[in-house]
Amino acid sequence: MRIFTPLFVAMLLGCGTNGPQTPQAASAALRHEGNDSNPNPMLFPKDARPYGRTIARWSELLWSYIYSIPVDRNPFFDTTGENCAVDQDGPVWFLPATPGSALGTNVSRSCTIPQDRAIMMQLSSALNDYPCPDPSFHPAPGQSLYDFLIGGISPLFDGETGFVVTLDGVNIQDPLSYRFFSDDVFRFSPDLSMVAFDSCITQTHMQGVTDGFYLLFKPMTPGQHTLVINGHDMQGVQVTITEHLTIQ
Repeated sequence: MRIFTPLFVAMLLGCGTNGPQTPQAASAALRHEGNDSNPNPMLFPKDARPYGRTIARWSELLWSYIYSIPVDRNPFFDTTGENCAVDQDGPVWFLPATPGSALGTNVSRSCTIPQDRAIMMQLSSALNDYPCPDPSFHPAPGQSLYDFLIGGISPLFDGETGFVVTLDGVNIQDPLSYRFFSDDVFRFSPDLSMVAFDSCITQTHMQGVTDGFYLLFKPMTPGQHTLVINGHDMQGVQVTITEHLTIQ
């Protein structure tokens, strides 16, 4: 079975932060605060439709974004933030995670983001794409392509135990509740250089599904902000990603 699960997979850890600040500090980082029913006012509610799309759809667009960019300037493989602004044209700014510990266990990136952009961060997610060169990789008789693909990745996330994510030192509450998945197969157009990372990329018209954990932050106030994600990858190697964000 063809399963593509490269990303940062985390469990509950308490390291890699400078300690919690007050909730007021988090509120000060935001341009728009939520109401009392939203435990994380820095995030869009899970059932929101930011800019006319569900968060699940934005997660698909994040994957489409990653796959559309040549490997040599793709922010998914960038450990410094040098390529963070490549092709960031929409109202949501994508912050891809990293391919597990392959690029190092302590990644620190810097990125300058225009104000009034929402920011989407991958925590742990997977893409299952189709078709692939393996002739045995196909749905069973009577099985839909969607059921075949989603069944290959969803069990990977059913046993997740938690993440530690902070914005400006303030913990994100219950990040495991921010799980989003495709409700149907979606189409994307990859750059063919991505075959170096995903052997299924042999054509520019692909189909896929995604499942995993994503945080969609509301636009932040101008200034400096720090986003930290702690956990471990599929091999159990501890990984910390620190995003130093300049909003201007």
